[in-house]
Amino acid sequence: MDNLNKINKQINDKADDSQLELLLFRLQGPTLYGVNVFKTKEILKTPKIVPVPKADKRIIGLLDLRGQMLTAIDMALSLDLEAQDLTQETMMLFTEYSRKQLCFVINSVEKIVYYRWDQVQLPPSVFSSNPYITGIASFEGQLVQVVDIEKILSDVMGEELVVKDVSNDIKDVFKNQLIIGVDDSKTARRHLKKIFESIGVKYQLVHDGKEAIELLQEMAEQNPNIPMKQQVMSVVSDIEMPEMDGYSLAKQIKASEVLKEIPVILNSSLSEDVGKRMAEKAGADNFLTKWETSDLVGKLKELVAP
Repeated sequence: MDNLNKINKQINDKADDSQLELLLFRLQGPTLYGVNVFKTKEILKTPKIVPVPKADKRIIGLLDLRGQMLTAIDMALSLDLEAQDLTQETMMLFTEYSRKQLCFVINSVEKIVYYRWDQVQLPPSVFSSNPYITGIASFEGQLVQVVDIEKILSDVMGEELVVKDVSNDIKDVFKNQLIIGVDDSKTARRHLKKIFESIGVKYQLVHDGKEAIELLQEMAEQNPNIPMKQQVMSVVSDIEMPEMDGYSLAKQIKASEVLKEIPVILNSSLSEDVGKRMAEKAGADNFLTKWETSDLVGKLKELVAP
């Protein structure tokens, strides 16, 4: 079995939620990059791409994949690197994000590597100038840069989060409530901020599950006589995060006698069928696909309904 077939078989045989599966790839150069296998449907040799006039420069055109017209994005340009040489053979990642299917053109695929979630760290300050790297890991002595696909899509596709107005009555109900929002992506935290402010709820935003657990434990220690369900109406968390992922966060909350009554909503761009199954296994109360804002607001309304 050649390497491409082997990798596609691994994609279809995804591991359980105790591991993060990173698909490692290269652009033009030695640097290794990684994306979560759960968001990758297939890897193929890049077919013919038809240019789209006046499109964002990172959108290199449309391609026909078994009768389905898909947007093709140059991963290198998306990371502010030199464009791929499309006159040479390239590969593409056929992906699904937030119910959208599209393709990222890359140079070559290495392999799929399995990590514990805590083996992926937040980027050090040297990466602060690159908003598209959301984590780092190590593979055979090489640094792996984990790509923030949500940030790329937000910038390339120019999609603005639309939040419908809610009534003043709803805002009055929410105003004395507190939500903990958890996401490693700056773009996602900005979206959560916009949603929470639209409904008038108090909120605190943290970068990963480890920070969320530490915050919740600190709140419990500071107010031991007030049940945590009264202090925090919900934890709304991403799933894929360095340090501690959303599944591990949900499991820790539900395993704690002090925290277990807090509703946990996992909010991810993973496909709905995969996300729901794994969220249920982790003990989360709900799973929602990003960015279905009306669904999230609806679930939050249910939590404060009399």
